[in-house]
Formats: sequence, C-alpha cells, structure tokens
Amino acid sequence: MQHGRIVSAGAAPAVERIAADMSDLEVVDFSDCVVMPGFVDAHSHPLFAGNREPDFVARQHGQMPPLGMLYTVERTRKALEAPQSREEFWRLVRARLQTMARHGTTTLEIKTGYALHKQGEIALLDLIEAHRDEPHLPRLVATFLGAHALPPEYASEEKFIDYLVAHLLPVAKAHGAVYADAFCEPGFFSSGQTKRYLKAARAHGLRLRVHCDEIAFGGAAEMAVKLGVDAVDHANCIRPQDVAAIAQAKIVTVACPATIAYLDLPQRVPARALLEGGAVVALASDYNPGTSPCFNLQTVAYFGRKLLGLSAAEALYGVTCAGARSLRVDAGVLRAGPAADFVALEIESPEEFGWQFGGNLARAVFRDGVAIS
Repeated sequence: MQHGRIVSAGAAPAVERIAADMSDLEVVDFSDCVVMPGFVDAHSHPLFAGNREPDFVARQHGQMPPLGMLYTVERTRKALEAPQSREEFWRLVRARLQTMARHGTTTLEIKTGYALHKQGEIALLDLIEAHRDEPHLPRLVATFLGAHALPPEYASEEKFIDYLVAHLLPVAKAHGAVYADAFCEPGFFSSGQTKRYLKAARAHGLRLRVHCDEIAFGGAAEMAVKLGVDAVDHANCIRPQDVAAIAQAKIVTVACPATIAYLDLPQRVPARALLEGGAVVALASDYNPGTSPCFNLQTVAYFGRKLLGLSAAEALYGVTCAGARSLRVDAGVLRAGPAADFVALEIESPEEFGWQFGGNLARAVFRDGVAIS
C-alpha cells in the first residue's frame, strides 16, 4: 500500500515484484492470520444518549419495555442542547465508534433519528460531517433518519411527515446527509407516508434506503422496489413475491440478525431465498440502545450463519462487499485502487469466519493504511 491506498494484492510473487520498486517499505507480518477487507457496517444508530438496559430486563421477564425509543429521544435532545454538552455527547459516541473499529469496522453507515426535531437532527448531521474522516474511527456515511418515530410534539405521523418534508429534507444534504431512511412498519410509518417522505428526499438529492417490514408486514418492500431504493433493511416479514422483486431490481437486502436474536423475533429475513434468487444480502449490526446493542460485526457474522444459514463466505461477503454495495462506496475489497482498509483476524482459515464469537479476533485493523487498533 502507498499513500493510504492498495497498490497491489494477489499472489506473493506479483506483490513482491511491485514492492521491490518501492522505497521505505515497511513489512508487517500477518502470516499466522487471515487478512480480510475492512468490514462495512451498513446499518447503525450510535448517535444516542441514555441507558436502555431496563428495557432489556423487562423483556427478559416478558414485560413491556418501560422506557422505549422516546426515552432515547428525550436524553439525546438534552445532550444536544448546549455546545458543552454536545462535546460530551460526541465523546460518548466516539468511544462507541472506537469499539466498532477495534472489532474490524472501517466503514460505517451512521443514522440520525434520535432527536426528531430540526435543531437536533441538524446537530447530529453536523457531528457526523465534522468527524466523518476522523483518524482511528470508521469512515462515516451519513443517513438522515427523520422518519424514525413520532415525536411527542405531534399527534399524527402524517403531520410529522409534513414537517420533515417542509423543514428538514430540503437542508439535510447541505449538512452532509448522503441517504434518507424511514421506519416503514405498522405502528410507525405506513408505506404511503414513507413513499411521500422518500420521494421528497430524492428530490432534494438524497439516496434512499428503508427500514422494511422488520417486525410485521406493512407493504414496505413492494413500495421500496417500485421507488428504486438502494437497500431494504431488516426485511424479516417480506413475502415470496417481495423476494423475487428485490432480486430482480438488484436492491441490496441489509439483514440485521443480531436484532433478531436480541428480540427473539419469530420471523427471519429469508436470506437463503434471496441469495438463491440472485439477490445481494449484507449483514449489519443495527447497533442501537433498544433492540441491538451489538457493535461487533464478527458476532453479527456468527448470527448470520447461526440464524440465517449463511456460509462463512456468504457471511464475509455480507460484512464487506455487500455492505459497500448497499452504500455505493468503493470499500470492502482487497485489490489495487481502493483505500487500504483491512483487518487481520486470528483464525487459521476463512472458513472459520463467523464460527467463534463473543470476543475480538482482530489482531490489527487498518484504515487508509494506518493502524487504528
């Protein structure tokens, strides 16, 4: 690698010939590891304040979670009120991102959605923009998730969509947003409301992805395919005809198996049917305080194999190339040209990927050719 980019990758003789012509070459020996592309996490929510552990305890006892998402909204809004508290908030978020990086994540899709008013959502986008290429953290891709839940100021989802369309979508791109996303789910935003929101987002220059039929079927996938989004995320409750349509439209399905495990969801994204139908399936953490406090894509790969029946190769593709494809970024690969993002895992064979779990097998993680752990 040179100037933070991969110069050559492949068989040793070819790489060694190129390396012979390079001055000041530093050799790092990972011969007892498997070197993989840096992981690409295509769905995460780390921009939050507040502790939702009581919700976890309640679920363990078969009770309704006492806090819920609006508690996170309340705590996040408070954390964003003043510049000083905002700095403390970023220190909290930065620690989470560092943990993700230490486990191999070098590119991270990062969503807003826990402020749900203009000043807070813009503050979150500005934080992402200010730190999107910060050293020793994953490279950040910003998603504006305005339609995440109904905030307490609004009595109906329709009125809140009106607000987002009029006041936030027109300025989101100027504050660094690349994508717009919405939680299209019964009890949250309908497919019609989500369609209106996403069409407005596209008109303002944003690319589109959508939380799709996660806990119950709501027609999200059919809407998303017709709209031509880049990715449908979760997709646990989609129908066979949705599987075929997603594959035909070449839309990436971003599966979040850690969420399935955390919530004990009875329905699981039909990953095998999607793959056999020619679709691309990515694996993501869905890191968030309420339904998937999992920051480790190595563990997500395990859940992908355990719950979704993926092979080691499919799981590895899911946390590298497929995630990158869903974000339209040149990452998740080891070849000449892209940024030198890679992770050295202490395993003997790629076939072990997603087998051992619960710890960190990353001996070293490099982003742009620089060791970040």
